Amino acid sequence: MPKISTVKLLKQIKIDGKWLLAPALYDSKGRIRRDHVSVKGVDQLHPEGSYYIEHWDQGKRRREAAGPDAFVAAEQARHRQAELSAVRSGIITAPEPVIEPDRTTVNQALDKYLEYIQYHRSLRTFRTYRPILESFRAFNSRTYIDEVERQDLMDFATRCLKLGQKGKSVYNKLVVICQLLKQHGRPKVLNPSDWPSFVETVRPIYEDREIEDLFDACTPSEEIRFKFYLMTGFRDAEGRHATWRDVDFRHMAVRVTAKPQWGFSPKNWEERVVPVPEKLIRLLQNFRPRDAGPDDPLFPSATGRPDGAMLEKLKAVAWRGKLNCGHCTTIHKLANGTVRMNRCSAGPYCGRWFLHKFRHTYATRNLQDGIDIRTLQQWMGHRDIASTMVYLKGVRNADIQVRINKGSLAAFA
Repeated sequence: MPKISTVKLLKQIKIDGKWLLAPALYDSKGRIRRDHVSVKGVDQLHPEGSYYIEHWDQGKRRREAAGPDAFVAAEQARHRQAELSAVRSGIITAPEPVIEPDRTTVNQALDKYLEYIQYHRSLRTFRTYRPILESFRAFNSRTYIDEVERQDLMDFATRCLKLGQKGKSVYNKLVVICQLLKQHGRPKVLNPSDWPSFVETVRPIYEDREIEDLFDACTPSEEIRFKFYLMTGFRDAEGRHATWRDVDFRHMAVRVTAKPQWGFSPKNWEERVVPVPEKLIRLLQNFRPRDAGPDDPLFPSATGRPDGAMLEKLKAVAWRGKLNCGHCTTIHKLANGTVRMNRCSAGPYCGRWFLHKFRHTYATRNLQDGIDIRTLQQWMGHRDIASTMVYLKGVRNADIQVRINKGSLAAFA
């Protein structure tokens, strides 16, 4: 009768930057000691890594993952030992060998996920995700994707913070990596307390005087462009790819629709209809060229395609109208990898003027004017209500100000 193979419970631990397997330790009553392993005969505490069950079968070593929980892993090891003993005694027949699928390496997982993002998401999303995933590839020391654990992500976040990256940036990177792990059956790798903290800022909006000064500095063509963004709440790409077919002159609304000819798809893959003021419809009627076709962009470039320089034109107007703040500096990465510092005082580079600020202004003003948040969510094309609720922080209702002015605390001013 063949000898019964002893089932061993091992834990993957990191020593001097390298991962290795060490025997798990038990107490005198045979209970697992969580995170305790034997390293060269010395009891050491290692909270990182997952457990593995190991035994020999017909001269071949078998090893299977048992997860990060010590007590669950120990129970699985006991069941495996009992099963092997029952097979040897003839109580049960040996199970058919399970042919495990090839394990996916981290590099394979990253390559496949990048390919998925490239063909199923926007170009902007792909350009955002690619450097994040490549930075994790360079940092990672694991071979297989199922070996990546909570501590690996926390070490990656710590590394990013040491390099001077901000909490919000690191948070976004972890979101992307966790999405990758979720695709490989690894949801919720991080605990709620593991995520980096950051200040959730109030969305900046344009004040009345800023809007008036901007429009005073605009040419008629520029003025209609930026009034369109202000009164529709469109994202940059949505405004660039808007065509005359999207403008409903009868019902006073503008649609966001896909433009396959230009490779544009609405965010979240949802088309929507946004009601706009009658005044904007009249402006568009007067602005429309007589020879404009229904599929021509509202704001074309010199070649007739959607104008990709909307942001640059906004900053140019602010510079021309002497509206720059005069003290901010923006970082611009050139195609050759070099970095250029653009000073607001020296040209059209002010960080206070950007297209998405029109969208912030649109959302905040509509909430102030009494539009309910669910309706605004539909107009803005937000997938979840939480994205719309962030604008509640900037709402300043006139009736609230009246009550504050009459409140008891105001008497101490």
